[in-house]
Amino acid sequence: MNNKLYNKESVVKLIEEGHVMLLSGSDKTLAGLPKGKWVAGTTPYFMDGVGKVDEENIFVDDFTDIAKDAKIEVFDSNNIHEIAKKGYANGFIVMSLPIDTDIYFEFSTNSLEYEDIYNNPVVGFVACCNFNDYGNFGQLKTFVGSGLDGQLYPDKAVALYVELPDNMAARAEIINLDTIDESTSKVVFPKTSFFQSDCTIDGKPGNIADYFENVVKPKMGGKGYTQMITSQNGALINRDTKVVDIKKGEVSFFSPAYEGDEYYLVKPGTDYLKLFNEAIKSKGDSNIAACFSCISYFFGGSFEGRTICQNGCYAFGEIAFQLLNKTIVTLEIDKA
Repeated sequence: MNNKLYNKESVVKLIEEGHVMLLSGSDKTLAGLPKGKWVAGTTPYFMDGVGKVDEENIFVDDFTDIAKDAKIEVFDSNNIHEIAKKGYANGFIVMSLPIDTDIYFEFSTNSLEYEDIYNNPVVGFVACCNFNDYGNFGQLKTFVGSGLDGQLYPDKAVALYVELPDNMAARAEIINLDTIDESTSKVVFPKTSFFQSDCTIDGKPGNIADYFENVVKPKMGGKGYTQMITSQNGALINRDTKVVDIKKGEVSFFSPAYEGDEYYLVKPGTDYLKLFNEAIKSKGDSNIAACFSCISYFFGGSFEGRTICQNGCYAFGEIAFQLLNKTIVTLEIDKA
């Protein structure tokens, strides 16, 4: 699997040769591709030997060498709950969906309750745009694409189902480079939502916006806010802060904070580039078929132009059965 950036002409040739692929790139590079066995999502951020911002080429995750069979499905917010029911007996699902859409909120909030969600690894990324354009929603160029018709969609999800030979098995792995700052307060929310207000802080009633503004922001030297982190059955899960609205007393996140989970602040001062490379190298001979990571690492670790030991894309969120933030997701293939 030679996963890397290609020019558009080369990608068209791969499509015409029947390659089974997940594509990522800018909307202009993904537009007009021929029909074929591919799905796509927009992002300009990549790992390709070094960290790159590239809006002229297309990143290819090529599964052709391991695919016994493959099929494509396009979903909307009314049927995305069926995504796992359509999988092969032995295989995996790679998907992309656009940020801040109905289907994004639906999948992110409810995916762990979907029927058969754990039958196959479900991995992928949240389609995004150049971060400099984020917030300019009137011109937000965030899309997913389907090889069924060659079209780009601003409000749907695409899924590529890959069947594996009997001597192979797929698994989804996550790596969190952050740790819990145990000196900070324990925050618990009464509901699962992207938008949180009332909560308990160290067991006492509180408001999360007030906590961020009057406790967290001074702790950060007045330079902003930090992510929250929780342990889900031993796995550390981040929730990236999106907007702190003091007037509304509300904080929004890039992925939903779950009811009952115990959240703390992330310990600051992490060398993300060093830890990223160490984490990937520690996997040894693992056969990584695809890798997805968060732009928080890209920016927070100043990855652009610096050597990275695993190719893949960065986006506004990663998927490993659920929507994650500030996480490395790897799709790994084991041979019997």
